[in-house]
Amino acid sequence: MTLRYTITPVPNSGTFHIELVLSARDELLLRLPAWLPGSYMIRDMAAEIQSLDILYGTQSIDCRKVDKSTWRVQLGEKERKVTVRYEVFAQDPSVRRAYLDSDRGFLTFSSLCLYPIGSEEEAIEIEIREPKGVNGWKVATELSPLQLKENGFGRYQAENYDELIDSPMEIGPWQSIEFKAYGVCHRIILSGKVPPFDQQRLKRDVKRCAETVISFFEPKTRKAPFTSYSFFLNLSENLYGGLEHRASTALAASFFDLPIVGDKTISAGYAKLLELFTHEYFHAWWVKRIKPSVFIPYDLTQETYTNLLWVFEGFTSYYDALLTARSGATDTENYLKSSSETLNRHYLASARNRQSLAESSFDAWIKYYKVRTNRSRSVTSYYDKGALVAMALDAFIQKESVGKHSLDDVLRFAWQQFKEVGKDYAGLDEEMMPEIIFEATGIDVSEEIDRWVYGCEEPDYKRVLKTMGIDLTEEKLPIEREVLQATLSGTNALKVSQLDEAGVAELAGLCVGDELLAIDSIRVTKSNLEKLLKRYGQAKSFSLHVFRSGLLKELSVKPRKTDARKIKLSVNSNGKAFCRWLNR
Repeated sequence: MTLRYTITPVPNSGTFHIELVLSARDELLLRLPAWLPGSYMIRDMAAEIQSLDILYGTQSIDCRKVDKSTWRVQLGEKERKVTVRYEVFAQDPSVRRAYLDSDRGFLTFSSLCLYPIGSEEEAIEIEIREPKGVNGWKVATELSPLQLKENGFGRYQAENYDELIDSPMEIGPWQSIEFKAYGVCHRIILSGKVPPFDQQRLKRDVKRCAETVISFFEPKTRKAPFTSYSFFLNLSENLYGGLEHRASTALAASFFDLPIVGDKTISAGYAKLLELFTHEYFHAWWVKRIKPSVFIPYDLTQETYTNLLWVFEGFTSYYDALLTARSGATDTENYLKSSSETLNRHYLASARNRQSLAESSFDAWIKYYKVRTNRSRSVTSYYDKGALVAMALDAFIQKESVGKHSLDDVLRFAWQQFKEVGKDYAGLDEEMMPEIIFEATGIDVSEEIDRWVYGCEEPDYKRVLKTMGIDLTEEKLPIEREVLQATLSGTNALKVSQLDEAGVAELAGLCVGDELLAIDSIRVTKSNLEKLLKRYGQAKSFSLHVFRSGLLKELSVKPRKTDARKIKLSVNSNGKAFCRWLNR
């Protein structure tokens, strides 16, 4: 049986009108995923379905919902054509769900395509119709074409449902930058607001990053596991994020991060953008094709728990900055700044003493993606600490093997083992990492993983960084952290975004979300905050006025200096050790 979908975008209403045609009899169960691979939180995509009608032959019949994502349709004994028609509201600008307006559309088929339970391995044909009322729209996707117009609208095919939901699509007046990385065609599909920028520089630098990742996993053959690849980059003022797919990735970033023509410097935003490209591209090997064994096959109806996100997201976060610098797209200064930011974010979160990396991975479904005021006290980032533990394991392996092996060898070994299986993917069991590291390097890291991953112990980062040829020094914190032990954000209005546990601000009764108005009756602004805190930080106490939920509050603050310091990294006087680390 082949499932046939027809999707009609209706930009003015922000909806996709969808028709699914198949043959069936007796009972039909239709379902939409509750989550999508790579984003570990229940998102309940079925909530966006606005209407659902069923035709059995020519007869309109009722369907009944049996759970939040599943509909039951009772059919007759005779097999007939079933037509399922429904509308999906699509206004999520993130990389995780479908989006449509009069400017562009982004199709994530896990948000759009109901599937009959039991048909997950059936072949799929999908027709994308050209929307009315817009001009110059075209289609970009890595799905295989069947019959297309010149602008890409028409029919595509997927081997099964898994391939369909792993192949996003951009429709609209997008721009394209194309290059080849070791013979494989790559495209950067730019959508949203695209201001003037240095396209040749972005093309050159992303190509460097792509070739560095390919040669990382395949240093001899330099062969990628796909025949073509698309970076879907949606640009707006304040967007940021990425989601990996098997032969593409969905990226969102600020247009201010694009390189400026004639500017040869590497801005912090541009470095972060390139690291995002590298991070999601790295995932094409490390989570799309090698993944936790509990993900094989994906159960998209409910949470799928694993302790290994620190391996797949943490290791990838370690290598994104490292390989971007190794490619030459960024430099030592940017790499050190990125690593410093990771360390500082990690140490700012008191949860590091409460939640282990393994627990953080397991609890991703209920904690990591949830926005809560106590986040820094309840969530250890498997991205940040995972990257730091990867760095520490790398240093330990190099030290114990006297430079003969590194963490690079571990991932290459895992990749080669996967290739020998001869399947589209391979799974790692929950307790498998010490075994794989030992097989690849001969180094036993089971004790270190027990302490750093399953316990809350921290590696000795000064010693780790010394192995890398990097010095760790400490600097004074920003004035609000030093005096209040709080983090403030905003431009026109200053709001509390984070509080140190048992810090001055928390003891005074300040809450996350409070808007600072005045210190000792003097209005607080971004420009005078430092002057006020320097002066009043020496007092025994001072009054603080804030707005909370629209109500004015007066609090009494008793300043107390903190022993915490901001971490800064720099290459040590030798320099050779860092060069060996970076360019191995």
